[in-house]
Amino acid sequence: EPTVRAELMEQVPHIAMFCQENRPSIPYAFSKYLLPIVVRYLADQNNQVRKTSQAALLVLLEQELIERYDVETKVCPVLIDLTAPDSNDDVKTEAVAIMCKMASMVGKDITERLVLPRFCEMCCDCRMFHVRKVCAANFGDICSVVGQQATEEMLLPRFFQLCSDNVWGVRKACAECFMAVSCATSQEVRRTKLSALFINLISDPSRWVRQAAFQSLGPFISTFANPSSSGQYFKEE
Repeated sequence: EPTVRAELMEQVPHIAMFCQENRPSIPYAFSKYLLPIVVRYLADQNNQVRKTSQAALLVLLEQELIERYDVETKVCPVLIDLTAPDSNDDVKTEAVAIMCKMASMVGKDITERLVLPRFCEMCCDCRMFHVRKVCAANFGDICSVVGQQATEEMLLPRFFQLCSDNVWGVRKACAECFMAVSCATSQEVRRTKLSALFINLISDPSRWVRQAAFQSLGPFISTFANPSSSGQYFKEE
């Protein structure tokens, strides 16, 4: 019964906390019994069960209740499988969103080794614009986690593709995260590459894209400021 599975998922973070507090007596209970259920439900046929398992997984990561080894060996491999080309469309879109959201929680190393290669593939998913839209919407977050080198070498070429996507919703998502992408690049890249790219968005055929670009104009310009001379800098609150 799907409602039973969904209800179970809502209880998992509480049980995980109990296991953490009583770790000496039940050291492997969460890793061995509960976590496999959470990741299995990420591909459940029922939408509500999938949603509650996704929420549970994010809470577990946020509260640091999943060991790093388990993230690498149990969580990431499942998400990679769920984003494979032959995966169910809805499940694939949801799994990409989870990968993006967990990046800041698992850090640079795991994101760069395990998440980034598949994320770059998903940016070029020619069959499903929903997947490309999720990638575009979370692009800035991925850039801020992996840092300047990976952003400039691996992510920027994909960002250029997404900014000229044939679906306006994808381009709009790029415009909305433009400042975060800019923050992860060098001053030279901002000046020589991102400026021209931003001008394309601000003169986009779609008024929704143009509107989003104009709203990002001030924040984007602020990334050019030199804190030592202007006394101004951007701080993420």
